[in-house]
Amino acid sequence: MLYKLLKSLMNDTQKSNSQQKSDNKKELNTSKKSNSVQKFTITDFIKRYPTDDACLDELFKLKYSNADGCTSCGVAGAKFYRVRKRKCYECGECGHQVYPLAGTVMEKTNTKLSLWFFAIYLFASSKNGVSAKELQRQLGVTYKTAWRMGHLIRIMMGSNEMPLKGIVQIDETLFGGRARGGKRGWGAAKKSCLFGMMEKDGRVKVTIVPNRHNSTLMPIITDNINVGSMIHSDEYKGYGKLESYGYGHKSVIHSKFQWAKDGVTTNSIEGYWSNLKKSIFGTHTYVSPEYLQNYLNEFDFRHNNRKGRIMFDAILSRI
Repeated sequence: MLYKLLKSLMNDTQKSNSQQKSDNKKELNTSKKSNSVQKFTITDFIKRYPTDDACLDELFKLKYSNADGCTSCGVAGAKFYRVRKRKCYECGECGHQVYPLAGTVMEKTNTKLSLWFFAIYLFASSKNGVSAKELQRQLGVTYKTAWRMGHLIRIMMGSNEMPLKGIVQIDETLFGGRARGGKRGWGAAKKSCLFGMMEKDGRVKVTIVPNRHNSTLMPIITDNINVGSMIHSDEYKGYGKLESYGYGHKSVIHSKFQWAKDGVTTNSIEGYWSNLKKSIFGTHTYVSPEYLQNYLNEFDFRHNNRKGRIMFDAILSRI
């Protein structure tokens, strides 16, 4: 009798452990799915946007799906119907017309909407960016049109205005070519100075600065990083007054070959510099300082939206 009781208890324990392992496995799989990048293949794109009409319908939903009703007649829940041969929709109650392309980068465009959407898809599916020549080849448009489309899409991908928080790594770097016979390093001709801020395992912001003086960098830091955050940097003296602004501050001494100490490091932002430069130089070869910030915003956006949401939807939502 006792043997049967012990056996029953052992079976119950084994079942309980097995169920717990199964639940833990499910939670782990769910966690992995939530952190992984959702796939959106070219097949998915073609199914979702087969025609210009499907693209226009998507833009209408993005701009007016949350509207309470018609802004003209005030009827709540008023239905809008597509106007034939025009890129607009008409209220079924009063005839008021709305134009989904108004106020977007596609306003007054003569290029097919399906080509615009495909250009956005190329930006979303590319890790290293898309050159104007590549857009020209893929879309079958002129180089001038491809160049303009590319820059307008980069403007859509403008950097996030949400401030950074927690542990934030900061660093500065030089970007650009070298003038023959000119000065090297800081202050060199044809070089742009970039200042970057990156959360630990999180978002990044990069901006062009005229120099790396304390008077230049501190306003950028206070505008983009929440007070009270812990900032990690190298030994550059320009960061010496961070604590007086309400930030925690720890640094590593690169001149002594110190790359990480007690959890303090700038390896993440420095790795980002490496990937950024290889991507831009590998894809575009040369970028004018006049438009460099647009390219920086593009790569910031791609990094900040690399997990969870479909990249194409993230870009299109900025329309």
